[in-house]
Amino acid sequence: MRSDSTLLKADNTYSGRRSPPAQARDDFVLEPPDKVKDRAKDCGISDRSPDLPFIKQVLDSDESATRALRARYSAQLKATLCKRGASSTEAEDLLADLWADCFGSSGEPLLLKYGGRCPLSSWLITVVTNRLIDFKRREASRRESLRDKSGKSQTNDFEGIGNFPARQPDNALVGLLHQAVMNAFAAESPEMLLMLRLVHMYEVTQREIGRIWNWHESKVSRALESARVRIRTAVLAELHRTDPWLTLGWDDFVELSRCAPELASVCELEINVQDSSSR
Repeated sequence: MRSDSTLLKADNTYSGRRSPPAQARDDFVLEPPDKVKDRAKDCGISDRSPDLPFIKQVLDSDESATRALRARYSAQLKATLCKRGASSTEAEDLLADLWADCFGSSGEPLLLKYGGRCPLSSWLITVVTNRLIDFKRREASRRESLRDKSGKSQTNDFEGIGNFPARQPDNALVGLLHQAVMNAFAAESPEMLLMLRLVHMYEVTQREIGRIWNWHESKVSRALESARVRIRTAVLAELHRTDPWLTLGWDDFVELSRCAPELASVCELEINVQDSSSR
């Protein structure tokens, strides 16, 4: 790293120690975050997505663009929904609602919300996955309500249907992913979080980390990889605990996270490496 823009300024080194004392870490000063490279831009986020002109054509009622949109993405979206826990019928119903909303059948076109932060395919997958989660949760609530009313008359059962939860805004998925990420990182030690932040946000090399901690570079590498595996495992376990029917792999999670500004830390820390289950 260049001396005129070094993010960490070391006053000295600490030989003969297994890890640096707290004061040692204070000697390595982090510059303000606004001087650090915006890592989110390296995660597939672009202000000038090549999909934006295509979306403009669709919103301008270009019939060929409208047909192309559905032809290009319908099969992919249905396959994704079925992979993540939807039945074929559920997937088709969700897609029908999605396309209707995209074209503004019930108000403002949903496509107006696409800002080009991620590929259009990823954005559509995120929206439809969110709707799948919302649908499954409402169905579970409906079944539970019907079980509770099983001893009452059929008339009362039908009257109760109006009290079932309505479809929620497209934010259930973001909340689910955000909570899983927060819980996973909260389980890590402050020292490990500091190391991850230095490496993945401030681009400090593993060799430099070794000097700070007085560790061999290979030990730093093992510690970082172990932390990544723990975080991946904890995130996916939390998702399964919250919605057991939802089938998500790590690559699925990363793709969904890239479409949510609230989850930029997932990209910033660059923990989207090969799923440990495939190693």
